[in-house]
Amino acid sequence: MSFKNKVILITGAASGIGREIAIQFAKLSANLSLLDISSENLKRVAEECRNLSESKVFTLVADLRKSDNVKTVVDLTKGEFGKIDVLVNSAGIARVGDIKCVDLLEDVDNVLNINVISGIALTHYAAEALIESKGCIINIASIMATEVSRGLLAYNVSKAAVLQFTKCVALELADKGVRVNCISPGSVKTNVLNNVLPPSEDVNKFWDDLIEDHPLRKLTTTDDIAHMAVFLASDKAKSITGCNYIVDSGKTLTKFASRFP
Repeated sequence: MSFKNKVILITGAASGIGREIAIQFAKLSANLSLLDISSENLKRVAEECRNLSESKVFTLVADLRKSDNVKTVVDLTKGEFGKIDVLVNSAGIARVGDIKCVDLLEDVDNVLNINVISGIALTHYAAEALIESKGCIINIASIMATEVSRGLLAYNVSKAAVLQFTKCVALELADKGVRVNCISPGSVKTNVLNNVLPPSEDVNKFWDDLIEDHPLRKLTTTDDIAHMAVFLASDKAKSITGCNYIVDSGKTLTKFASRFP
């Protein structure tokens, strides 16, 4: 499989899932437009990608909460490469808080802006380029788009919105030849989740204990998600659109496990 001469625009590319997606596409000779708010981490990821391929790596540092920045990202990517073949909306944050939380409304505003609105805006501005290239869009949601948990209200709501957005846009762009799909990771060890753990939490113990909740007795990795993204962007997935792929080492099966011996 090769993505030579294809242009992949990836948000949240400086760490976690976005970083691994960038690396996997670099291994397959794709040209990359990498976006993140963290300039130093983004530089490191870009260098990793350049060491894996002779393809071009273009970096953009921007705050996706500002709509003008989003349009600029698309314009600069098209200016650099002349096209966009794949858009990966991977940027995401999480905040701890329930309906009584003092900072809830501020948290909801920030989380929805990054996790949902930025993806909608990028898709809006990149739509014509993707129609022209008969490209595809991959959104990163979460198993929490369809499951329920305490304390992550803003995050869970945002991921449910990403799932619905994926289906709506898939329907709207299908007759234009653009495919739109979604990946819902389970528990992946990234800074997004580490940052919402209580300060008193033993992080290593938390992740070790969490393995027991997974039937495959392993956590899902960023590599697992990246390989799914590559598949969905490839011609092997040419008949797939509007779908949500759960990659969670069986985590969503366990909600029923305690009901029976």
